Formats: sequence, C-alpha cells, structure tokens
Amino acid sequence: DALAELAPLVRERRPKSALLVMDATPMRRGDEDLKALVEARLRTAAPLTVARLAEPHADLATAERLAAALADHDLLISCGSGSVTDLAKYARHLARTEIPFLCLPTAASVTAFTSSLAVLLVDGVKRTLPARAPELVLVDLLALASAPPAMTAAGFGDVLARSVANADWFLAAELGMADGFSRVPGLLLAEAEERMVRQADSVALREPEAVCAVMEALLLAGLAMSLVDQTAPLSGWEHVISHFIDMTAAHDRREMGLHGEQVGVGTLIAARAYDRAWPALEVGALEWEPDAADLAQAKRYIVKVFKPYDPRGLMAAEIWRDAERKLRLWSATGSQHREFARRHAAGDYNDTIAGVRSSAQVARALSRVGAPLRFEELSRPVPTATARAAVRHSHLIRSRFTLGDLLDLCGWLTDETAADLLAE
Repeated sequence: DALAELAPLVRERRPKSALLVMDATPMRRGDEDLKALVEARLRTAAPLTVARLAEPHADLATAERLAAALADHDLLISCGSGSVTDLAKYARHLARTEIPFLCLPTAASVTAFTSSLAVLLVDGVKRTLPARAPELVLVDLLALASAPPAMTAAGFGDVLARSVANADWFLAAELGMADGFSRVPGLLLAEAEERMVRQADSVALREPEAVCAVMEALLLAGLAMSLVDQTAPLSGWEHVISHFIDMTAAHDRREMGLHGEQVGVGTLIAARAYDRAWPALEVGALEWEPDAADLAQAKRYIVKVFKPYDPRGLMAAEIWRDAERKLRLWSATGSQHREFARRHAAGDYNDTIAGVRSSAQVARALSRVGAPLRFEELSRPVPTATARAAVRHSHLIRSRFTLGDLLDLCGWLTDETAADLLAE
C-alpha cells in the first residue's frame, strides 16, 4: 500500500502550499476512485490547489500556464501518466524553481516518470526538451494493476523499442550523425526488459508481479535516458513514426492515442525493415554530399509533405529547422560515411544487427501481451494513408538520425516499401 505513504511524505516536507496536477481521465485503485483518493489524502497533509487538465495536451502553451501557477506553491505533485508527467516536469523547468516534485504514476504506461527530458508539441511538432526528473516517484502497485490493460500493454511496447532504437543510435554514431553513444543504457535495461517479456502472458492478465515487471523496466528506461541526457537509447525510428501520428491527429480529426501502443507497432515496422533492408542495403549512395541546391530542394519537399497538415506553415518551418541541421551535419561527416560503407561490406556490423529483435519476436511479444500489431487496430485507429505517410516521411521531423534516414538515403524507403512494411 504505497499510497499510505503519500500524506506522511508530504508532511515531512512541510509545504505551505502544494500544487496537484492531474487530468480528468477516471482511474481506479481496486474499487476506489484513485484520483479522488489521492486528493483526499493530500488535503490532510498540506494546503492544496488542484490544476485539473480537462484534456492534457502535452504542448508548450499548457506547460507555460502550469509554470506560471507554480509561483504560488512550494511543492509540485503529479498524478497521471505520460502527458501529465511531462507537463509538470517541463513547467518546473520553465519556472526555474527548485521546489520538490513528487510523481504518482496512474499506469505502467510510459518511460516519462524517471526521465530528465520532456516530450512536448512545439508548433505542432513533437520535440524533446530538457527538464528535471521528479525527486520521488511513488509507485502504488494496486493502482497500476487496476489500470486499463491497454495502458500496461502500451508501457510494454514502449520498453520493447529498446533493441531497434539502440541499433539506430549505434548506426547513427558510426555515420558521425550522433554524439555520446554508450552501451551502458542498454546494459542497464537489458535484464529488466527480458524479465518483462518473459511475463508477457501474465501482463495481459494484469497479475501484480507482471505489472510490476513492466513498471520496473519503464523506471529503469527513464533513468537510462537520463544518464546520457538524451532519449536515443529508447527512441529511434519507431518513436518518430509515433510522433508523426500524433502530429497529424488534428488533420485526421481523431484523438491522440496511447504513446506506447503506437510505439509498439512502430517497433514492429522498424524490426521488419531491419530484417528486410539491412542484408541488401545499397550503401554506395551514402557518399552523397548535399549542396545549397540540395538543401533548397529538401526544404521545398518538407513544405510540400507537411502543408496538408498545417496550411499556416508553422509545422514545416519547425521541421525544417531540425532537418537543415541534420543535412549540414551529413555534409560535414563524409569520411565517416565512406568508412561505414566499407565496414558494412565487410560485415563488421552484423553482430550489432543480430541483437535487434526480429519482427517475428516483436510480433510474438506484442501478441502475448494483447497489444495491437497494426495501426488500424490501435485503441484510436489510424487511417491507412496516415500510417503510410508516417512510415515514409517521419524520419524528416527531427534532427536525430534513425534507420528511416538511412533507408531513405540508400534509396530503399519508397512509397511502395512503406506500404509493404505495413501490409503484414
């Protein structure tokens, strides 16, 4: 009963006024209303103000409003999942305040709880921003086991991304397109991830020990990213595919779905691409060095691709800022591209690629936990046209180099191959 520790922990800090941030999504703790229970217990411990987010869009404007509200408080508490946690983290960062932050996860659904980074929409584009992790994460196992099964399956999918994301990060570093590659985050997470996968059937049944295994993996994943001060250990092409789907939700007139659910399907897509593309990758194309005309053409292409989603052009402008940095870095690292091509031909990277879970392994793990395998099967289904566009164009949206960039540069990623990756 970790929740029994909530009021005593708050009293120890003797706050003059606490701010509780939570959304309106009903969550249970056994037979009880979890959020009502949290609020009631906090009111016995300190003067409390509740910031109720009717629809917690994790965007910069919402974080700025929360930051302004923090001026009147000396303790920050979040009760929610990824969006609520990221908003609270970034609000504290914006407020430049040292007030303590206590996080209460309502589901084992995301890696955000222990991460020192926050993912927010900026001009309609998903961006990873610096923040500070909570000083304390209070995990109540009964609350997590009472969460909807789809949310726990989403957390499972978020962790499962590690093998494809870590390979993306490694290949980017080999190409000179990423700094700070380290094997430590993967080693830190490996055992917890395997323990989680072994218990996939029990996760689907919401057995407390199995849900605990998912949460432990998620907490370690957040710490792993914080160690290197970037999300790359668990965020590669599969994540930008999910980000693209979020960014286009308004255009499709659909609500944003569960992050980890989308990432799970994205992980399956990326694993298929590693299975199919890596053995026959035409790396000779990597000698391309973009000049001013190429940059101008790339900018026009980005405007064309993203204008339907935002006719104002703000989304395309934000995307181009990162894309231009990526292209200029590519121009400056030509010698590493040639060395990469040589080592690829020699088979030097085959052991690393062998560490990527195969698409069959990913599909089996997702199926066992009850997670969807296709974008149209998500809790909030994604239209086929949007799914294809996400696979084809998502690598454009941020400066991080991923498998999608590599496949595009080598001429493998086309409208046809994007459709084929989604077809199974």
